[in-house]
Amino acid sequence: MQKVNDSMCLKMNRDTFIIPDSNQGVSVRNNEKSLRMEGSTIDRWLERLTPMLDGTRTLQAITNGLPEAFQDQVYKIAHILYENGFARDVSQSTPHQLSDTVLSQYASQIEYLDQIRNSGAYRFQVYRQTKAAVLGADSLLPSLVQSLIQSGQPGFTIILTASQQSLQPFLREIIEEAAKKDSESNIILMQSSNKDWSKELKPYDSVLYSSHGSDLTELRTLHSLCKKQGKTFLPVTISNGLAFAGPVVTAKSEVSWESAFRRIHQRRGQATPTSPSQTACALLANVAVFEWFKEVTGVYEGRKDTSFYQLNLETLEGTWQPFLPHPLVNGRVSAQPIENPAECLETRAHQPTNLHPLFLQITSTDAGIFHVWEEADLSQLPLSQCKVQVADPSSEGPSKLFPELVCSGLTHEEARLEAGLFGLEQYISNYENEFFGENRSFYWGAGIGQTAEEGMGRALQNALHEVFQKKQDYRVSETPLNLSSLEDERCQFLWQSLKTLKPAPQLFSGEAVLGFPVIWVKGDENWHGSVGLNQKMAVSRALQTALITAQDKEICHFPYGVTASSVTVHKEKQPEFSFNEETWKETFLSALNRLNQKAQFYELQAESFFTEHTKDIYGVVLSGVEQT
Repeated sequence: MQKVNDSMCLKMNRDTFIIPDSNQGVSVRNNEKSLRMEGSTIDRWLERLTPMLDGTRTLQAITNGLPEAFQDQVYKIAHILYENGFARDVSQSTPHQLSDTVLSQYASQIEYLDQIRNSGAYRFQVYRQTKAAVLGADSLLPSLVQSLIQSGQPGFTIILTASQQSLQPFLREIIEEAAKKDSESNIILMQSSNKDWSKELKPYDSVLYSSHGSDLTELRTLHSLCKKQGKTFLPVTISNGLAFAGPVVTAKSEVSWESAFRRIHQRRGQATPTSPSQTACALLANVAVFEWFKEVTGVYEGRKDTSFYQLNLETLEGTWQPFLPHPLVNGRVSAQPIENPAECLETRAHQPTNLHPLFLQITSTDAGIFHVWEEADLSQLPLSQCKVQVADPSSEGPSKLFPELVCSGLTHEEARLEAGLFGLEQYISNYENEFFGENRSFYWGAGIGQTAEEGMGRALQNALHEVFQKKQDYRVSETPLNLSSLEDERCQFLWQSLKTLKPAPQLFSGEAVLGFPVIWVKGDENWHGSVGLNQKMAVSRALQTALITAQDKEICHFPYGVTASSVTVHKEKQPEFSFNEETWKETFLSALNRLNQKAQFYELQAESFFTEHTKDIYGVVLSGVEQT
């Protein structure tokens, strides 16, 4: 930031507070930061100087006639205040043509703009000159009109449909009252033909629309029209027990109401008022108008994040909900074939990526990709457990939720990582129609990992799990497996843990899936089985399946295997255990050889946000086996 000079007209920001302390200094604070200035007389310097920094005088005028030492001190203090954002230079403000009456009447709005973006009066002048059309539901329209008037917007148009004639008397009263307070008020009440919105809305820069009810056809029509004609569109929506304002949609932004509506989660198990109260309508309208005010005046210039304001109609609690653009709205879903997976691995980074920050960012009970991602009240012994609940990306809005999925691990961190990975894989899998077309007749799986080899390996593991899960008949060997050679530390821990919960469990080998090993665990009543890329993974996943059901009997959704009440026993030679320590890369390459080109791998593109935070997302389609 440049140093202060003679021609600057500094003005203290209104959120600045100066608090003397007992240690010969002062604390200077605002809404963003605090600063300590030391000196035995600094409090008196600030007490005399800050009232003079009101934007009406240059620093030269303030210091004129002062001794040189005093001038240096003034410039030093002024520079500190300016550099740290406690004061601003108004000498470079864009000229405006607002009257003194308007400047006085809307001083708060102008001061807000001045502090955020400078040239507050000019920006407010632009706001007052913006042509806006307001229309929509009876319950929200009067509140929107009143909020616009209070914000300082003098010349907008209210468009009424044929069914809204009863609103005219009340709206005329509001308009007449506004004219008394603002001499420039020119609010127009117009009757709509409802036949050609394109023609009716053509003169306006912005459209503020309110919707109440399940029929959102008109909202979608206006949204599309405004996007096409380059207008700013701001919706206020009450539908299916949900109420939210925004997002602000402009021609240049990727933000859309459709994305927000698809992201927001359905409300379940909560009573919702049949009609919103006047207070709720006023809250939504005030937030919506303020959002539009910030958009028109340039407060949001350069902003990249997207959000909408959600209001609980019963408790009147409101929260800002950030959301991601929806791939089914933006049309950015694709599956790119990987010709040679082994060669592809060599071109990818092998350094593991920490995915926990990603999981946190996409978790929200209101509009997240994950509805929940937490341990909650799950039992944490002998295995740590974490549950994840995923929003259905194929919902047209509001988003439905899949059943909760419970994952486990030897540590809390492992359980949370597993839940996050399986949650993302479940989410991505529901774009299958966009990836491969409808009515697929093959098995496939999606995979995400901390490395590319783990992602591809998990995709293959999930595809094999789908094949195994949909088998009509599960065949199990007659003789239990000999566990004397079970030397793997992880599997031993899982086995010993299961023995503390279940009396005398047994392991059996099952019928292989595409040449990959299957292991079954026999507990009290049920059989728990899993397929794995190798024997170690098959045993580990089968034991985890048995342990999850033993720890929490009410859990019915888990990703590691299947539970069956009966299986078909057959005579078969028992395989030898082979628990060699392998990296994910070694495991995956070995699985590729076993597949013998019976799989096609893909790089999946859906959420650009994922691509920025993961080692890519992979899919695999299995050939030679058709869906049953």
